[in-house]
Formats: sequence, C-alpha cells, structure tokens
Amino acid sequence: ARRLAQDVALAVQAALLVRTAPAAVHDAFCASRLGGDWGHAFGALGAGVDFDAVVRRAMPTA
Repeated sequence: ARRLAQDVALAVQAALLVRTAPAAVHDAFCASRLGGDWGHAFGALGAGVDFDAVVRRAMPTA
C-alpha cells in the first residue's frame, strides 16, 4: 500500500508540474522521479537538465 501511495503522489506531482511549471522544471522532475535518471548521491541529476532554469524558478527576483 505504501508503494502505491508513493506512486500516486509522484504521478499527481508530475501532472501538476506539467500543467503549471516551466518545461525545464517538469522535465527534470519527471526524468529524476519517474524515469530514474538520477545519480547515487542526493541532488545528482542527468546531464540534460537545465539547471539554470530550475534554479531561476526556485529563486525568483523580487
């Protein structure tokens, strides 16, 4: 049951990001959480991730 709840939560997160976030953000999320494109250390993502766009989204200017 826990695995099912985890999978449903990830699917809902991905769906919301696809609808509301810039492509770089939802692409990175889907690749790392759904596609398994992540490294063995926390925060490691694939080479195709637009890190600058993800960081800009996380730190908007005032």
